[in-house]
Amino acid sequence: MDNAAALLVLLAHEDGMSIHKANKKLGLSMSEMMRLLATLDTNATFGGLNLVERREDGERVRLFLTDKGRAACGEM
Repeated sequence: MDNAAALLVLLAHEDGMSIHKANKKLGLSMSEMMRLLATLDTNATFGGLNLVERREDGERVRLFLTDKGRAACGEM
């Protein structure tokens, strides 16, 4: 499974996971995670696919599936 699919599945099971916890679970470096999120998140400037949303929670950044992300997980 590629990193993008693995992140979507991970968030389908634990939506709202911190970015650091997701890094650990997937075995990615922070730079790999940031490049992955640039592809998957809601930022259209970078061509984001609108599958994952980043939300700040105090000092933490949490990751959530968008409706489109949940639908994509249902198709896997």
